[in-house]
Amino acid sequence: MIPRHRFRRLHFVGVGGAGMAPLAAWFAARGFAVSGSDRNESSNLEWLRDSGLEVRVGHDPLHVEDADLVIRTSAVGSENVEVARALELGIPVVRRAEALGEVTREGHSLCIAGTHGKTTTTLMIARILRCAGLRPSVLPGGVPTNVEDQPDPAADGPLVVESDEFDRTFLALHPDAVIVTNLEEDHLDCYAGIEDLHATFAGFLARLPFHGYALVCSEDAGANSLRAGLAGPVFTYAIAAEADYRGIELPDGSTEVHFRGERLCAFKLAVPGRHNRLNALAAVALCHQEKVDPHVAALALSGFRGARRRLDLVGELDGCPVYDDYGHHPTEISATLQAARELGGGRRIAAVFQPHLYSRTRHFAAGFAQALAGADRAFVAPVYAARETPEQGLGSEAILAAAPEGAPLAAVSGRLEAVESLRRLAKEGDWLLLFVGAGDVGSWARDLLRETP
Repeated sequence: MIPRHRFRRLHFVGVGGAGMAPLAAWFAARGFAVSGSDRNESSNLEWLRDSGLEVRVGHDPLHVEDADLVIRTSAVGSENVEVARALELGIPVVRRAEALGEVTREGHSLCIAGTHGKTTTTLMIARILRCAGLRPSVLPGGVPTNVEDQPDPAADGPLVVESDEFDRTFLALHPDAVIVTNLEEDHLDCYAGIEDLHATFAGFLARLPFHGYALVCSEDAGANSLRAGLAGPVFTYAIAAEADYRGIELPDGSTEVHFRGERLCAFKLAVPGRHNRLNALAAVALCHQEKVDPHVAALALSGFRGARRRLDLVGELDGCPVYDDYGHHPTEISATLQAARELGGGRRIAAVFQPHLYSRTRHFAAGFAQALAGADRAFVAPVYAARETPEQGLGSEAILAAAPEGAPLAAVSGRLEAVESLRRLAKEGDWLLLFVGAGDVGSWARDLLRETP
């Protein structure tokens, strides 16, 4: 744990981030003086202010003048004016990963890792533990839809930690239990390829103590391949493969959970999608290992409403529901479209996709094209560059060039054309309208509703 007598004042750079905000609140609840800054206003900044933290919009070197320690998100580099000033003054600067690692030293840390599904699984586990009366301290990478699922920074129960592989951040953690939901190529701006990713996940699992355990999805080839290198206890879960924890999907929409042949419970989710049922199975499995009654877990899951920007209903236009989703990997887009089909009631699906990063677009152009072909109409917007320049990859035209013959893909120049394209379709009245991507495309869905004549 960070010694408070030496590092009394903590300043968070990028404090509005989904993973940074709950961490800042966690330290504040334990007596640290916490401040923070971010580029833009957000609901997370409002939440932190309501919790009594001093957070500002905009970066200024003066913000770190009296700090004892600066904690930065991995998306912020040494060129940031606050980080640069802290280094000039000799103030220690660490990544969120190192600060989070110190948190996990002292608690019973339940860590959720994987290429996809981390946020949802983390929030499901937290909800189950809360309903079981265990007061979990939750450090997610996303915002829950349920108000009652907002993290309680002062909670003193098990730590439930979303464990991100980006920038190898999870290697700073000290897990007692680890879920690996899946393992696919991603973040290839900081990994050399799937072998590098596999080795890094294996290194994370190697951090488990002798009394720890792992849960891996045996129907995912990448996750399942990690089992061979595990020295300690490992449990598997799956719907479509043999596993210690087996999910059996029933005709009424519920999923029955069996542990090594013994029926534990059956849950029924309010959120759609097979991927969410698989995430819920992982959550039930971990909580069963933590000695939570499976029937309590099933009851808790029945009230789960998901996370923000995970097939999030934002409104309706001309009788057409409008959804927003964070999917930025071909597998995620395919899962989102499958869930949208469940929701749609026979409606056609129109999606606007904003690729995130030039490097990711170069690597997954064909995969994006194949996934988007699962929509009835798909509009591809320019790449959201984030931290990259065009020279680091390819633009969105590469996705269109890779589209299968006859696929319903078309280019849009940006927000205005995307919004207008979906507005025209909405007049037909039988569409489900979807905005997908990890950039600023989430705000476009609200523009569609706000700008309706």
